[in-house]
Amino acid sequence: MMKTHLIAVAAATLLTSNLAAAQASAPAAPMARSTVTPPGTAPMAPMTRQARMDRDKAYKGEKDALEAKLKAGNARADYAKILEDNGYRISSINADKKDYLEYEVVKGDHSYEVQLDFDKGAAKATKIDLATNMWRTDATKKMLRDANYKHTGPLVADKDSRYSDRRYMKGWTDEKGQLEKALPPNMKVADYRPKLEKMGYKITSVNDREADYVEYEILKGDHSYEVQIDVDPATKMAKKVDVASNVWDAKGTDRAKEKKEDMKAKK
Repeated sequence: MMKTHLIAVAAATLLTSNLAAAQASAPAAPMARSTVTPPGTAPMAPMTRQARMDRDKAYKGEKDALEAKLKAGNARADYAKILEDNGYRISSINADKKDYLEYEVVKGDHSYEVQLDFDKGAAKATKIDLATNMWRTDATKKMLRDANYKHTGPLVADKDSRYSDRRYMKGWTDEKGQLEKALPPNMKVADYRPKLEKMGYKITSVNDREADYVEYEILKGDHSYEVQIDVDPATKMAKKVDVASNVWDAKGTDRAKEKKEDMKAKK
């Protein structure tokens, strides 16, 4: 009986030893790939057109809700408090004048430009706008990428308003109109890319390329756009072309913008 027990124990020990050795020599199982996208970065995989539409709808809904909350302000100092009470961090002050105050704010992976007009220096804002914040300061970009980023010193207004959407919007809108005229429908899809490049635009990202839809992000100078092309799958001809604001920069667009800014800084 004792002999049988000893043999069983020895066999179990040998089996355990062999199993441990096999596990040690086997290749490690691959780690599950995270599907979480850090704030301020492009998705790991291309989003579907519907997913982008849902994201844009949510962004607009949040924008409208914040605009409504800001209307409760009665004095100039109220607006910063309302923003902070609703979870927004003020990343930059683009302007601080008697008749105009402009903030860049961040919450999660969303950024807005808060534009407050004070007619004749009134205490309560006479006009409140939330812009898409297409021209972002370095501090705004850092906050979008790092939820724990904090300013190292007090916030100071930029006297030149270098990143204000108001400063660039007219030129951006005029150029958008020119682009729309230069990109008519009824062209072959393959012809849009060389046409854009000939006009001096760099295609920084291809967000979608399906049988019925193609979407580019393009950049020229300080202006970035999204070119959205609805396609007839049978003829490969464009049925509709839209030029839209490019709120969500893909990594390629973000890198291209940073490269331009670095070149400007070196001059």
